[in-house]
Amino acid sequence: MEYPYCIKFGFDSASIESRLRWLELEFSDHVTAWQLQELVIAPNSQTIIDDFYTYLGGIDESKPFLADKITVERLKQTQKIYLENLGIKFDSPEYFESRLRVGQAHAWIGLSLSLYQCSYRLLTQLIIDHIPADCESSLREELQIFIHKITALDMSLAIETYHIAQVRTLEESLDRAHIQEDQLRFEASTDALTGLYNHEHILSILRRTLEEDTLASKPTSVMMADLDHFKEINDTHGHPVGDKVLMEVSRRLGSAVRDFDSLGRYGGEEFLIVLKGTPLSTALSVAERMREHIAAGPVSLHGPKVDVTISVGVAVVQPGDEPDDLVSRADKALYEAKAAGRNCVRSVN
Repeated sequence: MEYPYCIKFGFDSASIESRLRWLELEFSDHVTAWQLQELVIAPNSQTIIDDFYTYLGGIDESKPFLADKITVERLKQTQKIYLENLGIKFDSPEYFESRLRVGQAHAWIGLSLSLYQCSYRLLTQLIIDHIPADCESSLREELQIFIHKITALDMSLAIETYHIAQVRTLEESLDRAHIQEDQLRFEASTDALTGLYNHEHILSILRRTLEEDTLASKPTSVMMADLDHFKEINDTHGHPVGDKVLMEVSRRLGSAVRDFDSLGRYGGEEFLIVLKGTPLSTALSVAERMREHIAAGPVSLHGPKVDVTISVGVAVVQPGDEPDDLVSRADKALYEAKAAGRNCVRSVN
């Protein structure tokens, strides 16, 4: 038989023996456990439970957990089972498993750890109070010592899982917060239509790339690409088709650039591509591949097929360049490509 909680919290036979040794629970205590059940628990379990919940009902912090009568009855039934097994086979994996599950359950319902510990103190005292008055003093002492040891064992196991459960809940909350933060960061940097970097983010990438390449004495190149005759596409087919064309062009651009290039929607039907550590000759080759990739076939829209081409302007960094200077020269090269008949690549020094 497997004991998932024991496995989960590292309670093998050696660690079980170690925990029992800490609390001085010995084999001879099994006899005391059965005596506890016979003399105290069996005749008084319901009274102990009723007294326990009566006391908790007077504590403001516990009232939210006792507001529902059905829940209270279920808790009482669970506690009855708990008491009827108190101390029985305390050195077995089954016993450890059941007590570890108790802490997990209380963590799930949100019971505070301080109230949880105080409740154990109360339960311990209620059990001791129900030791028969006519019990021999030596047996009474044995029972009291055992009650303290066994409830300490139970509390240590329950608190162990309670603590881990709380930590994991916190970790899950932090994970969710990080996911939400990443999502917000993604949304803040992404163009909603194309899924590419938006205007602000692609420019921030250019600034960072230019700084890094300058420090490393490497060239930075940029490309400004513009979809040819896009106004005609919108006028002929409508803006929804125009949006779909932009999305497909963005996809084709993304598949044509290199993994370490950065592609963003600069505005409208214009795209800015940042090529880190790339000389002009290589940038021109990448631009030509992009142009060919876009013009390779029409955009199919489950109806009209739209032929698309792009014009591309390329510029490489010059000494003293700021990001705006580089973009301005790439934009000038783009206008030269447009003037040359579109669907071509041009560059400026």
